[in-house]
Amino acid sequence: MGLMNPDSPLTIYAMVGPMGSGKTTLALKIAKEQGAFFQSRDGTIKNFHEPIGDLQGYERLMPKALNLMFSKALEALKNGQSVVFDVGRWPWLMELADAADAKIEIYYFEISSEERWRRVQKRNDEKPENVYHWTMSKQEFDAQDPRRHLPDSRPGLKFVKVTE
Repeated sequence: MGLMNPDSPLTIYAMVGPMGSGKTTLALKIAKEQGAFFQSRDGTIKNFHEPIGDLQGYERLMPKALNLMFSKALEALKNGQSVVFDVGRWPWLMELADAADAKIEIYYFEISSEERWRRVQKRNDEKPENVYHWTMSKQEFDAQDPRRHLPDSRPGLKFVKVTE
Protein backbone atom coordinates (compact mmCIF):
# COMPACT_ATOMS: atom_id res chain seq x y z
CA MET A 1 0.00 0.00 0.00
CA GLY A 2 1.22 3.50 -0.79
CA LEU A 3 3.32 2.53 -3.82
CA MET A 4 2.14 4.80 -6.62
CA ASN A 5 3.73 4.34 -10.01
CA PRO A 6 5.67 7.50 -10.97
CA ASP A 7 6.14 6.14 -14.51
CA SER A 8 2.49 5.36 -15.14
CA PRO A 9 0.78 7.01 -18.12
CA LEU A 10 -2.29 7.30 -15.88
CA THR A 11 -2.68 10.29 -13.58
CA ILE A 12 -5.15 11.04 -10.84
CA TYR A 13 -5.53 14.82 -10.58
CA ALA A 14 -7.02 15.99 -7.29
CA MET A 15 -7.95 19.45 -6.05
CA VAL A 16 -7.48 20.22 -2.35
CA GLY A 17 -8.81 23.41 -0.80
CA PRO A 18 -11.71 25.00 1.04
CA MET A 19 -15.00 26.06 -0.52
CA GLY A 20 -14.72 28.93 -2.94
CA SER A 21 -11.06 28.33 -3.77
CA GLY A 22 -11.62 27.38 -7.42
CA LYS A 23 -11.25 23.60 -7.28
CA THR A 24 -14.02 22.75 -9.75
CA THR A 25 -12.98 25.45 -12.21
CA LEU A 26 -9.40 24.17 -12.39
CA ALA A 27 -10.50 20.51 -12.39
CA LEU A 28 -12.71 21.12 -15.45
CA LYS A 29 -9.84 22.88 -17.23
CA ILE A 30 -7.42 20.03 -16.54
CA ALA A 31 -9.99 17.41 -17.61
CA LYS A 32 -10.47 19.18 -20.92
CA GLU A 33 -6.75 19.70 -21.54
CA GLN A 34 -5.78 16.13 -20.59
CA GLY A 35 -8.82 14.28 -21.98
CA ALA A 36 -9.36 12.94 -18.48
CA PHE A 37 -12.55 11.65 -16.84
CA PHE A 38 -13.97 14.42 -14.60
CA GLN A 39 -15.49 13.55 -11.22
CA SER A 40 -17.31 16.21 -9.21
CA ARG A 41 -18.42 15.72 -5.64
CA ASP A 42 -21.11 18.38 -6.14
CA GLY A 43 -22.30 16.78 -9.36
CA THR A 44 -22.38 13.34 -7.79
CA ILE A 45 -24.36 14.60 -4.80
CA LYS A 46 -26.73 16.50 -7.09
CA ASN A 47 -27.48 13.26 -8.95
CA PHE A 48 -28.71 11.67 -5.71
CA HIS A 49 -31.74 14.03 -5.85
CA GLU A 50 -31.84 14.27 -2.07
CA PRO A 51 -32.54 17.48 -0.12
CA ILE A 52 -29.52 19.16 1.41
CA GLY A 53 -30.64 22.41 3.03
CA ASP A 54 -27.33 23.30 4.69
CA LEU A 55 -23.69 22.33 5.08
CA GLN A 56 -24.56 19.47 7.45
CA GLY A 57 -26.87 17.93 4.85
CA TYR A 58 -24.13 18.21 2.25
CA GLU A 59 -21.56 16.59 4.53
CA ARG A 60 -23.99 13.76 5.31
CA LEU A 61 -23.96 12.73 1.62
CA MET A 62 -20.19 13.00 1.12
CA PRO A 63 -19.27 9.37 1.99
CA LYS A 64 -21.90 8.02 -0.43
CA ALA A 65 -20.62 10.37 -3.15
CA LEU A 66 -16.97 9.47 -2.57
CA ASN A 67 -17.70 5.73 -2.77
CA LEU A 68 -19.49 6.16 -6.09
CA MET A 69 -16.75 8.45 -7.43
CA PHE A 70 -14.08 5.90 -6.45
CA SER A 71 -15.76 3.08 -8.36
CA LYS A 72 -16.35 5.21 -11.49
CA ALA A 73 -12.78 6.52 -11.40
CA LEU A 74 -11.32 3.04 -10.98
CA GLU A 75 -13.28 1.88 -14.02
CA ALA A 76 -11.98 4.82 -16.10
CA LEU A 77 -8.40 4.19 -14.97
CA LYS A 78 -8.66 0.47 -15.73
CA ASN A 79 -9.81 1.51 -19.23
CA GLY A 80 -6.67 3.64 -19.66
CA GLN A 81 -8.14 7.08 -18.93
CA SER A 82 -6.73 9.49 -16.35
CA VAL A 83 -9.19 11.05 -13.90
CA VAL A 84 -9.70 14.49 -12.38
CA PHE A 85 -11.43 15.10 -9.06
CA ASP A 86 -12.60 18.47 -7.80
CA VAL A 87 -11.88 17.08 -4.34
CA GLY A 88 -8.95 15.31 -2.75
CA ARG A 89 -9.09 12.85 0.14
CA TRP A 90 -6.05 11.03 1.48
CA PRO A 91 -5.60 7.97 1.83
CA TRP A 92 -8.58 7.52 -0.54
CA LEU A 93 -6.49 8.85 -3.47
CA MET A 94 -3.57 6.61 -2.60
CA GLU A 95 -5.84 3.53 -2.50
CA LEU A 96 -7.17 4.44 -5.95
CA ALA A 97 -3.66 4.99 -7.34
CA ASP A 98 -2.53 1.64 -5.93
CA ALA A 99 -5.53 -0.17 -7.41
CA ALA A 100 -4.97 1.39 -10.85
CA ASP A 101 -1.16 1.57 -10.92
CA ALA A 102 -1.37 5.35 -11.38
CA LYS A 103 0.43 8.47 -10.17
CA ILE A 104 -1.18 11.45 -8.41
CA GLU A 105 -1.00 15.21 -8.88
CA ILE A 106 -2.46 17.21 -6.00
CA TYR A 107 -3.33 20.84 -6.69
CA TYR A 108 -3.60 22.62 -3.36
CA PHE A 109 -5.23 26.02 -3.12
CA GLU A 110 -4.09 28.92 -0.95
CA ILE A 111 -6.67 31.62 -1.66
CA SER A 112 -7.51 34.47 0.70
CA SER A 113 -10.63 34.18 2.80
CA GLU A 114 -11.95 37.41 1.32
CA GLU A 115 -11.63 36.12 -2.25
CA ARG A 116 -13.17 32.75 -1.37
CA TRP A 117 -16.14 34.47 0.32
CA ARG A 118 -16.61 36.67 -2.76
CA ARG A 119 -16.73 33.53 -4.93
CA VAL A 120 -19.16 31.78 -2.59
CA GLN A 121 -21.44 34.84 -2.63
CA LYS A 122 -21.35 34.83 -6.43
CA ARG A 123 -22.27 31.13 -6.43
CA ASN A 124 -25.05 31.87 -3.94
CA ASP A 125 -26.45 34.49 -6.33
CA GLU A 126 -25.98 32.58 -9.60
CA LYS A 127 -26.85 29.05 -8.39
CA PRO A 128 -24.87 27.27 -11.14
CA GLU A 129 -26.35 24.06 -12.57
CA ASN A 130 -23.33 21.81 -11.96
CA VAL A 131 -23.27 22.53 -8.21
CA TYR A 132 -25.64 20.90 -5.75
CA HIS A 133 -26.58 24.17 -4.25
CA TRP A 134 -27.72 25.62 -1.01
CA THR A 135 -27.14 29.20 0.02
CA MET A 136 -24.09 29.13 2.25
CA SER A 137 -24.22 31.60 5.10
CA LYS A 138 -21.28 33.70 6.24
CA GLN A 139 -21.48 31.82 9.55
CA GLU A 140 -21.11 28.44 7.77
CA PHE A 141 -18.29 29.84 5.65
CA ASP A 142 -16.42 31.23 8.67
CA ALA A 143 -16.85 27.96 10.60
CA GLN A 144 -14.81 26.05 8.02
CA ASP A 145 -11.13 25.47 8.61
CA PRO A 146 -9.37 26.64 5.42
CA ARG A 147 -6.24 24.62 6.18
CA ARG A 148 -5.80 21.28 4.45
CA HIS A 149 -3.38 18.56 5.45
CA LEU A 150 -1.20 17.31 2.60
CA PRO A 151 0.42 13.88 2.60
CA ASP A 152 4.16 13.43 2.80
CA SER A 153 6.04 13.48 -0.49
CA ARG A 154 6.74 10.12 -2.10
CA PRO A 155 7.48 8.70 -5.56
CA GLY A 156 4.48 9.06 -7.86
CA LEU A 157 3.05 12.04 -5.96
CA LYS A 158 3.39 15.60 -7.27
CA PHE A 159 2.17 18.82 -5.59
CA VAL A 160 1.11 22.00 -7.40
CA LYS A 161 0.35 25.15 -5.39
CA VAL A 162 -2.49 27.36 -6.69
CA THR A 163 -2.68 30.93 -5.42
CA GLU A 164 -5.24 32.63 -7.66
